[in-house]
Amino acid sequence: MSQPEIRALLRGRRYLAFWLGQVTSTVGNQLTVVVLAALVVPDRGPGVFGLVLAVESAVMGVLLLAGGVVADRYSRSTVMAVADVLRLAGIVGFFLFASQGPLAPLLAAAAVTGAGAALYEPAHRAALAQVVPEELRQQAYALDVSTKRLGSMAGALLAGVLLAGISPPKTLLVDIATFVVSLVTLVWLRLPPVRAAADARADGAETDGADADAPGGLRGMLDEAREGLVEVRRRPWAAVLMLQGTVQVFFLFAPNYILVPMVSQTRYGLSAFGWVSAATLAGSVAGSLLGGRVSSARPGLWAMNALAPCVLTPVCLAVDVPLWVFCAAGAAGSAGVGCFMVLWYSSLQREFPERVQGRVFALEGLASFGLQPIALAATPLLVRFVGTATFAAVAAVVLLGSTYGALAVPGTARFATRVPTRENPAAGEVKNRN
Repeated sequence: MSQPEIRALLRGRRYLAFWLGQVTSTVGNQLTVVVLAALVVPDRGPGVFGLVLAVESAVMGVLLLAGGVVADRYSRSTVMAVADVLRLAGIVGFFLFASQGPLAPLLAAAAVTGAGAALYEPAHRAALAQVVPEELRQQAYALDVSTKRLGSMAGALLAGVLLAGISPPKTLLVDIATFVVSLVTLVWLRLPPVRAAADARADGAETDGADADAPGGLRGMLDEAREGLVEVRRRPWAAVLMLQGTVQVFFLFAPNYILVPMVSQTRYGLSAFGWVSAATLAGSVAGSLLGGRVSSARPGLWAMNALAPCVLTPVCLAVDVPLWVFCAAGAAGSAGVGCFMVLWYSSLQREFPERVQGRVFALEGLASFGLQPIALAATPLLVRFVGTATFAAVAAVVLLGSTYGALAVPGTARFATRVPTRENPAAGEVKNRN
């Protein structure tokens, strides 16, 4: 991704507000995790801290699809603002009950925070189409993915600096300020609802901004959720790649969370995981920026090839290699994931109608990370049963098989359902930017 492309994105006032909100929200999320650990672990123990994170993750998973329905029904900036209010309420609950008092209010605060995340994530992904012209969306996703990585690092560093100088409760007040900044940008943005406008374009008719024929209540939400599922089923390549995400949670993401810090510290010393984490972060940022520069008729093929280096980390878990090789493997794998995510998210936005994108992104998040808590719990048990080397070898085989096996499904190589024609150049004319 080039500097002129970044400048072109940030010149737009709407995108600039959207991007600033995302940056502060990402910093705030990481601050929350670090400060919450500092508040909970000393007084309540690591078990309670794990329970708090589990409740937050579980509530997010349960409500994610409902969050997608809401994002498609109402203004996405308003939905994100409501999500920030919920997360603010959860942080206030952490402030009051993290260190002392009954456990139930603390878990309730975690549940509220998870509900806010379930609203925020689908709306955030889908809103990008409303603030960025189509020709810049891939670049916008590249900036989005890289910003999230850098924002997480900045949030962790800021938390460390603040905790070294002030108490955890006061640090949590700084965390609250980041969500206030995000909330202000979203209130200013005021994106209109997309559903009525999309229906009007499809029907060739004017509308007053509401879908009078849509059923309300729980039945209406279930019908809309079903519509999102139908849209995904009409595109088998998208459904298969979402299933691929579920498989790779068990054999890539969860093992990376559990095994990489364990193995790196055992082999190379306590400081080794810091070097591995830094290399992984740098690779992710580089890969996402590279993804913004890919212009091909077969972005899916690029994306699958980008994922292939992820197999290097399981190999390094199974084989004793020097620390620099371990770091390089982590960097290469995370670069591939970053590149894949940019191409994948931008293709979903091209392929699916605007009016269902909130539900599509919710389904994608649910498929990719809904089972992550189970995978995190199962990985140590599997490793204890079969051994690290055997588990890593199986993971490597599954990763390669699920990556290149997906290319057998029509549409995967192009990340599109229809073959591009001269009348449909947006589906993928080859342009060389190099």
